[in-house]
Amino acid sequence: MPDKSHPTRCFIAIDIPDEVKSGLSALQNSLKRLGASISWTRSEGIHLTLKFLGDVDQVVIPDVIKSMEAAVSDSGSFTITVEGVGCFPSPHRARVLWVGLDGGEPLVALQKLVEDAMDPLGFPKEERRFHPHLTLGRVRNPHGVDRVVQEMQRSGFPKQEFTASGVRLMKSDLQPSGAVYTMLHSSRL
Repeated sequence: MPDKSHPTRCFIAIDIPDEVKSGLSALQNSLKRLGASISWTRSEGIHLTLKFLGDVDQVVIPDVIKSMEAAVSDSGSFTITVEGVGCFPSPHRARVLWVGLDGGEPLVALQKLVEDAMDPLGFPKEERRFHPHLTLGRVRNPHGVDRVVQEMQRSGFPKQEFTASGVRLMKSDLQPSGAVYTMLHSSRL
């Protein structure tokens, strides 16, 4: 369990299967060769964030788990399609490179349930519209990123599907080598 004297950086997410992560890693490797200054997400840490909580006091974590369990208790597993690539905020001003996800109404409903469940615990609802995606990397310096974006759009990402069958409360430890994630709790869908 995390150190009780320090808040724990947390988020709620759906884990991504290894076969999808493998495809994402292959795409990242092909883009890395272009040499742009991008902080690439480690493939083992790629996940679908439903709700970023930020720093959570240890005494609140049991309430987060209880609320998360209640929120997803009536949700069943569903299919998520992985396809398409893009950039936030736009291809011309790329800051985040991503692969798209489509889980239809079940995914949108699940994310809303999680948002609604966390609000009474002091985690305000996100004002931006939910845009399900898997982050490939974050741009550190825009020099050379245009080539990466063009190559990413040219190569795309082959369509894959997987079943979302659980939601996880994750701890995020920021390290010089990138974030290290630890599962604190898992709830079945």
